[in-house]
Amino acid sequence: MVSLSRTVFGRAPREMAGAATRRDQESISTDSRLPDGTQYVSWEQPLTFSKTYYVDNTSVRADDNGPGTREQPFRTINKAAEMLQPRERVVIASGTYRECVRPVRGGTGPSQMISYEAAPGAKVFVKGSEVLPDGWQQESVASRRFGPAGQGASPVTAWRHELTGSMFPDAYNPFALASAPGDRSWLDTRSVDMGPYFRRRGLIFVDGKPLEPMEQLRELASERLPGPPPAGASVPRTGLPPRTRPGPIMQEIGGKPDARFWVENSGNAFHVRLSDDAPAGHIIEITTREQAFAPLNPGLSFIRVKGITFQHAGNGYPVPQRGLVSTAGGNHWIIEDNTIEWANGVGLDIGNGDWNGVPTPAAGSSQIIRGNTIRYCGVEGIGGMATMDTVIEDNLIEWCGWADAERAWEAAGAKFHFGRNLLFRRNVVRHIRHANGIWLDSGNVNCRISCNVFADILTVSAAVHMEMNLQQNQIDNNLIWNVRNAEPGTPGQRGCAGSGVFINASDRLIVAQNLIGRCDNSGIFAITRPDRAGSGTAQENEVYNNIFVSCGKSAIVFLSQNNMADGNLYVSMPDGFLGFFTGESKQWLDLPAWRAAHGWDKDGAVGDIQVDFDPDLLGLTISSNQRFPSVSVIHHIDHDILGNVTGETRAPGPLANPGGRRRWQFDPRSGCKRS
Repeated sequence: MVSLSRTVFGRAPREMAGAATRRDQESISTDSRLPDGTQYVSWEQPLTFSKTYYVDNTSVRADDNGPGTREQPFRTINKAAEMLQPRERVVIASGTYRECVRPVRGGTGPSQMISYEAAPGAKVFVKGSEVLPDGWQQESVASRRFGPAGQGASPVTAWRHELTGSMFPDAYNPFALASAPGDRSWLDTRSVDMGPYFRRRGLIFVDGKPLEPMEQLRELASERLPGPPPAGASVPRTGLPPRTRPGPIMQEIGGKPDARFWVENSGNAFHVRLSDDAPAGHIIEITTREQAFAPLNPGLSFIRVKGITFQHAGNGYPVPQRGLVSTAGGNHWIIEDNTIEWANGVGLDIGNGDWNGVPTPAAGSSQIIRGNTIRYCGVEGIGGMATMDTVIEDNLIEWCGWADAERAWEAAGAKFHFGRNLLFRRNVVRHIRHANGIWLDSGNVNCRISCNVFADILTVSAAVHMEMNLQQNQIDNNLIWNVRNAEPGTPGQRGCAGSGVFINASDRLIVAQNLIGRCDNSGIFAITRPDRAGSGTAQENEVYNNIFVSCGKSAIVFLSQNNMADGNLYVSMPDGFLGFFTGESKQWLDLPAWRAAHGWDKDGAVGDIQVDFDPDLLGLTISSNQRFPSVSVIHHIDHDILGNVTGETRAPGPLANPGGRRRWQFDPRSGCKRS
């Protein structure tokens, strides 16, 4: 087993003491180095608290009118939120808390934080849903709306339930609201299936498993759920791209087999099919809130949220980025060791949230997001508008994008606008559907994406999307694997669908020491944007010391001679795998021609290597019949994805010694070593 230990950024000294090994801090300091050469310095300090409140809604002594002590705890977390002052915390016992927690105030400094935390070993669930009461009406639903009786599939038994205002504690009915916001004026309705965008925000769960949302009542009786067309099927006369939703997605992420629902236009009733079962005997939960943790007033600071599972939000698609868990424009938050799952739109928002209206001062500044599991988010796992000096590390982000709303251009495992000094490191981003893995959209400066895994991503774009960023940013020591085009037979977003890294009118990007493999399209694909004022020219980009494996069309596409590439290793690539596009001219070159025509990759090579990666087990298999070449380190990238120091020369790719063994446990998260 490869050691995953490293100095854990921002960890309090008493927590760091439990690390499995002690490395010389200086030897791995590059883990915190930003692209401009400065070190990321944490504001975090060890925490002590002057007072602790307790919440336990399973205790017979629980009472919101009581003192909130261990012996007489509060019943709700919101009662504690009303009471908490700087340097105080609430400890929450095991249980399910159906409320949206609304912090009233924040802390006043790094040592005067307010903390919301699960009791040691407790399983705490905060849900934006309610268990549906009785009141089901049995009905029969046919698969055909018109035509002779009995034609088509036989009718099925379904169940109708009316929704009343008393079911929605915050006077917010997600079943009456369309998921898409109203200002997506640039969405081309001529070429996009609009169904996912006008689907309702409400979600339904039966025994913890999600039901498939349908767009028509008769789809409840269809013999099979809607899904992708058969292989080789032509695009319909409407010109719409092939359908890849919604059925296969919910089933892939644990949906209840063959169960589905449809919402009436009024939003005041819905119909469900439960595989011909009756609702009796099942626990049926419906989302009744927009969020599960969100301050009422924006801009609160110095709040910690730790060890809690947040579930079930009937929120809309961004923008605004309004998450199941939200900092509401706050700053200096620590969100660690939580599970955030089942949001219709966004899982976690940590920035300003919206580009309309007056920004909250310091929104998104100095956030620490670490050790969380963020999954099953319809559009976006993490959203950050104008974050600054923020670190996002050691998280698992998976199964995001299932809503199939990618062409509203906000879908990603994590998406950031106008970020500055962002460290996105040691995360695992996998099983992403209809979304980018990570997307840095417009005006991001001095951000580093380092030591992450991006694997099994289905998108009309790329695993890593860099859009209209004019200043230096860096992508290094990542594994990017199995990126597929979500709309086979179409080029996707400006020709990049199924690429590893999308340089979308961005300049001065460093892409170094990555393993980029099994992409339908290109390992690195660049374009310019004459349609957007202030966009970059796709120049001054540097591509060094990467391994490209089995990319369907190309390894690199450049648009200008004013770029650099060297030290890259190319494995199992098609003929003419290096592209140079100027205007309407497209050159497809092999490595010798690439060197001769442009002077690139003088130290590059073609390799005979076998590579495979399992995104579930995080297992990398790599073997070679030749010695890996040695390349010079650039930009001080002198450690690898697992924290090993490399020195001034190393092999291409994210491993210091890829030939050292055949099988690697490839989990970069240090969270598995935390005490």
